[in-house]
Amino acid sequence: MNTQYAFFAGVVYLGLAGTIAAQQLSCATEDFSFKGRACADTVQLLKPSLALRGAFTAGFGQWRNNPEVFHGEPSDYAQRLAVFYARHTAQNAGELIAGYLNHEDPRPHISQEHGVWNRTRSALLSVVQTKDTDGGMRMALAPVAGAFSSGMVGAACYERNSYAAAGFERTGIVYGGYFATAIFREFKPDLTTFAHRLLRQTRP
Repeated sequence: MNTQYAFFAGVVYLGLAGTIAAQQLSCATEDFSFKGRACADTVQLLKPSLALRGAFTAGFGQWRNNPEVFHGEPSDYAQRLAVFYARHTAQNAGELIAGYLNHEDPRPHISQEHGVWNRTRSALLSVVQTKDTDGGMRMALAPVAGAFSSGMVGAACYERNSYAAAGFERTGIVYGGYFATAIFREFKPDLTTFAHRLLRQTRP
């Protein structure tokens, strides 16, 4: 698959997402059916914050020409943005299918632990094990499937570095991102409180 196919995939996704958004889609938090999970994933992909991330990532990649492409033209920016959405669509699809078949609870959870080490350990463990829809614990397959899908699609979307080893390398990077996200989610309330205190101290 080359960048033209990636661009086409991105356009198709945006068209489908726009159609769903036009129907004023609302998702139930407790709906663990396939349709409910797909609804939640679509909402995530439609968030403006993801569009900003995509614009920044594509711009940074264009500036560094990384991943390297043949053309090196300004039009490559649109292709990089399309690849960004193609990767995230594949990642969400992998999470959706694996999470549904493994009966995983897709909702993010913050631990009730105390202390930096205990909370960090709990956040890291949440990537490899998760609650199921009945409240029990099981191995988390959704992050593995999501990382693999994103990594392989990312490798396939460029004319260079489209071999399997590059796909596995990207898979590892994406999977590592799950751990970083889990830690940030765990300590986000503390960081928000610290930022508010800092702002109050700097005000005259």
